[in-house]
Amino acid sequence: MGALFISNALLRSLLFVFLVITLGLTGSLIHDQLFGLSQVNFMMFASVFGLVFGVFYGFIALFLAGVAFPFAVAAVDFLVTVFAFSGATALAVALRVHSCSNNAYVSANKVAQGSSDRCRKAQADTAFMYFAFGAALFLLILSLVSGLRHGWGTIPSKRAGAATAPAAAPAPPTMTQV
Repeated sequence: MGALFISNALLRSLLFVFLVITLGLTGSLIHDQLFGLSQVNFMMFASVFGLVFGVFYGFIALFLAGVAFPFAVAAVDFLVTVFAFSGATALAVALRVHSCSNNAYVSANKVAQGSSDRCRKAQADTAFMYFAFGAALFLLILSLVSGLRHGWGTIPSKRAGAATAPAAAPAPPTMTQV
């Protein structure tokens, strides 16, 4: 196991932790909302997409070489990075990051919807999604390095360093060869 493998596994584990926290906070925001917000709904999408593709497919591709196409892994990591950044930024813009103890702000904000608890959840949700964005960005860089090192369009079994079947032993000589 090389440094890329260990770094990839650690970053995907870190991404998993951040996205599970974000998923829980976003689910809580959706459960408590008075009216639907597209920013909160997009955060839910970004969290689920990141978990399904960035974490689960990433781990499967890490341990099963048969599904680890470098271009597909890099494309998935790119999408997870873009969605995490977009979701965190959209919620931060809607939240406008003021003090959650300011009653005038909390009452007027469409994300907080009059609740300082919702305001704090949304702030934490935004922060953890930015952390997930950072982990996804490093994963994207690792995917690009791996693609440059091993090739982009290669079939996993044809890549350098991929496990192959052992060569067959030569047949014993026949009487005509003696």
